[in-house]
Amino acid sequence: MSTADTREQIIKVARRLFAQRGIDNITMSDIAAEAKRSRRTVYTYFKSKEELLEASIEMEVKKISSATTKVAMSDLPPNKKIIKLIFVRLHSIRSVVRRNSRLSSEYFNNAWIVGHIRRSLDSKEIALFRSIIAEGKMMGIFNVESPDLAARFLHFCLKGIEIPYINGIVSRHTDDRFMNSFTEKVILNALGTNPEALNKEEN
Repeated sequence: MSTADTREQIIKVARRLFAQRGIDNITMSDIAAEAKRSRRTVYTYFKSKEELLEASIEMEVKKISSATTKVAMSDLPPNKKIIKLIFVRLHSIRSVVRRNSRLSSEYFNNAWIVGHIRRSLDSKEIALFRSIIAEGKMMGIFNVESPDLAARFLHFCLKGIEIPYINGIVSRHTDDRFMNSFTEKVILNALGTNPEALNKEEN
C-alpha cells in the first residue's frame, strides 16, 4: 500500500470512529487498532487527534467541491446549472453534518471553520458561480454588470442559510418542489434572467 493510500485509510478510519463515538471517546491507539496499523505509523502521518479531525473534515470538503464542480462542468444551461449547484452544495453540507452528528459540537464547529479549509471551499465555490454567471451573461440569459460581484453575493447569501437549511428551519413548512421553485424564482430574478433567451435555449 502506498504512502498516500495508508494516509487515506487512516483518515477514513478516524472519521468513522469520530462520527460513531465522538472525539473525546477515541484515542490514537483506537484509530491505530481499527486501521490495523501501529501507533507509530499513525503518528508518522498525524501528530494528534485534532490534526486527524482536520484531515477528515478536509476530505469531506473535497467531496463537496467535487460534487459542485461536476455540476458546473455539466451540459445544463446556466439558469438550470446554477440552481442545481445551489442545492447540490446545500445537500452535500447537510449530509456531512448529519454523517458526523456524533461529534461534539465544540470540536466539530472548530474543525468545520478551520481557516484554510473553509477558505479553499469558499474560493472554489465563488469561482464556479462566477463562471456560470459569466457563461449565462455571454449567452444573453443573465443581465448582470459584474459576474464576480454577483457570484460573491450569491455565495455569502448561501453561507447565511447553511445552518437553517441543515436544521430544517428553512424548509420546515415546505416541500422540496416548492423550495426548488421558490429558489429558482429568487435567484433567476436577481440575475436579471431574460425570458426570451430562456425560451430560445429550451427550443
